[in-house]
This record gives sequence, structure tokens and C-alpha cells, in this order.
Amino acid sequence: MTRHMQDAAVGISRREFLGVLGAGAAVAYGGVAFASAAGSPAAGAASRVWIDPRIHALPKRPWRKIHQDFHNSTHVPKIGAKFNADEWGDRLLAGNVDAIVVFAKDMHGLFYYPSQSGPVHPGLSFDLLGEQVKACRARKIAVYAYYCVTWDHHLAEKHPEWRVIKRDGSDYMPKAGQTPGWTALCMAHEGYLKLMDEHTREFVAKYELDGAWFDMAEPISHECYCPECKRQLAAAGKDPNDAEAQRAHKNKLFLDWHRRMRDLVRAARPGCQVDFNDIGLACVSQRAELLDNIDIEALPTGGWGYFYAPAQIRYQRTFGLPVYGMTGRFVTSWADFGGLKLPEQLDVELASIVANTARCDVGDQMPPDGRLDPAVYHVIGKSFGRIKALEPYLEGAAPVTEAAMLIPAIPFDRLRDEYIYGVTKLMLESRLQFDVVEPGQEWERYGLVVLPDGYRPDAAVVERLHAYIAKGGSVIVIHDAGLMAGGDAGWLGRYGFTYAGASPFKPAYLVPQAQFTGDIPTYEYALYEGTAQWKVAAPAVSCAALGEPLFQRSAEHFTSHKQTPFDHVTDFSVVARSGRVGLLAFPAGTSYYRNGYWIYRAAFDYLVKELLPVRLVDADAPLSTEITVTHQLADAAERRPERYLVHLVNWSANRKAPPHPEVFESPTPLADVRVRLNLPLKIKAARAVTAGSKLRVRAVPGGVEVVVPRVYIHEIVSLEVGR
Repeated sequence: MTRHMQDAAVGISRREFLGVLGAGAAVAYGGVAFASAAGSPAAGAASRVWIDPRIHALPKRPWRKIHQDFHNSTHVPKIGAKFNADEWGDRLLAGNVDAIVVFAKDMHGLFYYPSQSGPVHPGLSFDLLGEQVKACRARKIAVYAYYCVTWDHHLAEKHPEWRVIKRDGSDYMPKAGQTPGWTALCMAHEGYLKLMDEHTREFVAKYELDGAWFDMAEPISHECYCPECKRQLAAAGKDPNDAEAQRAHKNKLFLDWHRRMRDLVRAARPGCQVDFNDIGLACVSQRAELLDNIDIEALPTGGWGYFYAPAQIRYQRTFGLPVYGMTGRFVTSWADFGGLKLPEQLDVELASIVANTARCDVGDQMPPDGRLDPAVYHVIGKSFGRIKALEPYLEGAAPVTEAAMLIPAIPFDRLRDEYIYGVTKLMLESRLQFDVVEPGQEWERYGLVVLPDGYRPDAAVVERLHAYIAKGGSVIVIHDAGLMAGGDAGWLGRYGFTYAGASPFKPAYLVPQAQFTGDIPTYEYALYEGTAQWKVAAPAVSCAALGEPLFQRSAEHFTSHKQTPFDHVTDFSVVARSGRVGLLAFPAGTSYYRNGYWIYRAAFDYLVKELLPVRLVDADAPLSTEITVTHQLADAAERRPERYLVHLVNWSANRKAPPHPEVFESPTPLADVRVRLNLPLKIKAARAVTAGSKLRVRAVPGGVEVVVPRVYIHEIVSLEVGR
């Protein structure tokens, strides 16, 4: 940590802080603003940024992990017929792998070592897990053992009393003619918990593991009406039929089990890591103290899409833990035998993962015969080789952020909402450097807070928002976020905004009153997902009015092929601003995610420019370019200077047909990309890391600027800080 960062971290006064730097500008650490020696914001510079010191101090962990799925039912007669430990281990080395998850027990409830307390796969004749662990140890590859928790076909059939029971009395077992899915076991049963204890203690103590990796621990439902759950709820004075009591009970079982496994694993093998698969559940704050690591399962072509990982990583990293972003080598999803991406496809996915300061995890599934596919590890090896070369610029790099998206924190809610993806896309394309945070976190440290369309703040958050705005913070409120939780009461009255209900028209129309559509003449833009109606009075000003059609299209009233055309402007506003508050009355996140209509992005970006005139980074790269900023402290042992790093990820895609996922396999290189970092820094050296070339730095008001000659898939601009 540099001297000025140490001082900022311990909270010295502003005058003392500026004095340390003399006449130069102050670099931020934590939430300290960049400022001139006179104490005012440096002209042209970003006024408030956040660098999390916990990220700088994270323990070193592998960067190139494989999650090697291996689920095999008893219909597979032979397991490991072609397995050779040396060939298997050497193939991992050829794939530039430095960590792997291998299997102790799969979702069928079958074990891959000679377990004394669980059924070994009948087609396995040797200790597969033991051989894999030895091969990894010999090659200095970190190795973690996988254990499937509440998805276990064997236990669900053997112990029907442990099954989750739905409100109607049915369970999750397959019906006649169905392929078995998640068989859903309930953690309320002590016998089941003790059996898992026995399993885990056995494989953790038996093998020299770096970690135990638990999957499918979260309940398939927020409710269970098995006799034991009903008994426990009744004993606690709760109504077993109350949905919220059920949710709270399942959440407690979930958290208690995390604590139980953490303590058990650490006792069985001191120093052994305990990992739990995170598939996008909210309330990470409740689990953070129990986690050594966060793995984000996010196969973009397997149904998660390309905005799930950046949204999740930007959320999970705010808890100060190592984060892994998982993609897959598959074309579709898990167990896609015969599906293989090109290296270029993996390259861009992994580039985005590391640009967001997460480590890499690639999902694979080993064939039942135990021989790794040479083609698979050829492809993975090329992409992982690239990451390996970049690791000096990734290790200890913390995100530099200026904004936050506020999301709900409700136990077991899955953060896969379209509005979250849509606002993520809007913020990425507006070049904002942002985190995703829960309401209970310290979001006041950011310069801009965005409240997305699906979130309604409660009274406590509203009071914090008022205080934040009064102290100079900026807020963009989207659609329902202007209403308080639990009703339709608006909270923006003091800023001149009055809620008047939902528009009866879908679509309605956006009629610009401010200049944010370039040189396009006046036009009425469709709000395809509808809008709310907001009255605007001083000190607020309307930037776009609400337009309405003559009638709502229906069986009784219709014309032409689709919606009724615009007819008239109303007194309501759909885009407005009042001081440090911006309002988008329509569901901009959901609408942009579903329709990609440029006018929604233009309206959002207009408010960002009004509320955050100087963003941390600026570039003339196309919208498809993902741009992030990170920071590394100086490290004498690593011979590393303090530096800021600007990642440019070129997401140029091939044209797709609707039935197949988007692929990124033939990028159009970017040329002569201008990149400006709006921090008042003295830069002693700049280079394009991937290209290995020096860059010329130009000082500009409040910042520095470089031109990057070429970006193929991923380039990192390294800016070394001088004194």
C-alpha cells in the first residue's frame, strides 16, 4: 500500500490528506474523493470513486479452474475404463489448468471412491477420486471434491421421509415416463444431515484435498410441508401454512447447514477450503461470513445469457471474497457431449470474467470412460494460456467504481430478473464503472446510485436516500423504484415528482423535450412495456413527455397490424430531472432487455450525463466493447508498480438466428481506440499488455488519455503511477 493510500484508509482529515500529496491531485483509496489541493474537485476528473481495500488483500487463489462434472446413473455400466492417471493429469497441464473440481458423490447419489457409508457406482472398480487427487498433487494442481446435496436419486428413493413435500402433498419425484430431475431432499431431517456429515468427513479426511465443493444445497422451493418441517414450525409458534414463515424456516436450515459444513470440513482437514455453488441467490450478506470463496455458475449459452455473469460478479465481489465466474466449454448447457466452443468464444467470455475482477472457471464433463477429450483441452488450453500470461495484471487488482445498482435482498430470490440484466446492459453501455449492492450495504460511498425498475425501497432506505442526495449524491430512479415497498406511495415528492398511477396504455409514447436524440427531428417513441404517470413541478423539469394513442388496442378497438399510433401529448413526464435526482417513469431495464431500443439507452445516458458529468472512463470504442477499470497496489516482491488497468473487451458477434445462442467467434478488431481515464494521475509509463507495446500518454484536464492501436478480443491498458 502506498503512503497516500495508507493515510486515506485510516481516515485522516481532508486538509491532512491533501497535504500529504502537496499540490498534486489525490488518488482515491476507499471512498475518498479525488480533489485539488484547494479541496475542490479536480477539473475534468471523476469526483468520487471507490476502491475496495479488501480486494487488494485477497489471498492468492488459482485463476484457471475446471469444474469437471461427472454424473453417471446406474444405466452407465462401466466407469473409468480408459482412465489413466498420468494421461489425465498431463492433459490438465496441457490445458493450462491450475485447479479442478472432481467428484466424490454425484446427483444420482453414487460415489467415486470406496465409500464406507454410501453406494459406490456399480460400474467403478477402483478409487477414481483417489487417483485424481494424487495426479493433481503431483502436478501442483489444486483439487476440490464435489458433493451433491439435496439432489440425490438414491437417497430420495431409499428415504421417502426425507423428501421435500409441496403444499398439495406431492413431491419432486418423477412421474411415469419422466426423466428424473432434482429429487429435492429436505434439510430439516437430522438423520439426513448426519449422513451428509458422515460422507463429508470420510472423503475430506481420506484425501489430500484443497477444498470440498458443495452443490445444490439451496432448497428447490421456499416451502416444505413434510411432517418434520411442520413440526418444527409449530414448535416455534409459527403457522406451517404461512408462506413467509416457511421461507424464514428454509433460510435458517440453509444457513445452519452452511455453518455445520464449514465447521466439519475445517475440523476434518485444517486449512481445507469450503465452497458452495452460488447460482444467483440474493442475500449473500447473510452467507458471506460462512464462505471461503464464491463460485458463480453462469453458462452464458446454457440459458444464463451474457449479462448474468457481469451482474452477478459485480454483486458478489462487494463482499470482499475471492469470486470465480463460471462459463462452459459446451455449446449449450451441462452434459452437452459433442458441444465445443472455439477458443475465440471462450476467450471473450473469460476476458469479461477477469475484466470484472473474477477468476476463471470452465465447466466440462468427463466422459464415463474417464479419458479427457484432447480436443476439449486443446481449446481450453489456448484460452487458459492467454489468461496465464495476463495473471500479473489480474492478481490483487481491485475494481475502481463510481456507481452502484441497488437490488432487493430477499432470501432465496434468484437474481435472474430481466430488469437487472437490462440495467446492467444500460450501465455497461454508458461506460459506468459500477457495483451491484444490497440495500443494507454501504452504497453511500458511490457517486451515483441507480434504483432499477423492479426494486421498491422501504422506509429505512428512503431515509438514507434522502440523506445521500442532500450530501451531494446522485440517484437515478426507474419506474417502480419511485414507489415505496408495500404499496403505491411515492417517495419523490420533495423533489417535485408526484405519482399518478400506471398508464392505461401499452405501448405508450415518449416525446423528447430535451436534446438526447441527436439530430433526429421530433418523434414519438414507443414505450413497449408501458409506463407510470408522473406529474412534474418545480424544482423538477420534464425531459420527455408522456404521449398516448387514441385508444388501447383490443378486440373492441384496433387498427392496422400492431399498436395504435400516437395521438396526443399528456401533462405527465416519462423522463425528468430535479437537482441530483433523475427519473425514468417507464421500466427501462426490462424494456431495454426485451427490445434493445436505442431510445431507452439514450434517455438513461442523458440522465447519467446530467447527474455525473465526468465519468471515470471515456472511450470512442463501439457499444459492444465492455470497458472496466481496476487498480493494483505496488508490490516490491512481485516487482510490480502501482498501476491502473483499463480492460477493453471486444464483444463483436456473428449474426445469429433466433433459435441459437449468440456466438463470438470471428471478432472484428478495433483500431485506434481512444481511452481516457478521468483521474488526475501522474503516469510514468503506459503499455498495451496483450500487444506488448508502449503507449504514448497525453495529459488532459483532470486525467490522462492514450490511443490503443488494436484490440482483437481483449486488451489491457496498463498505466503505471509515478511520483
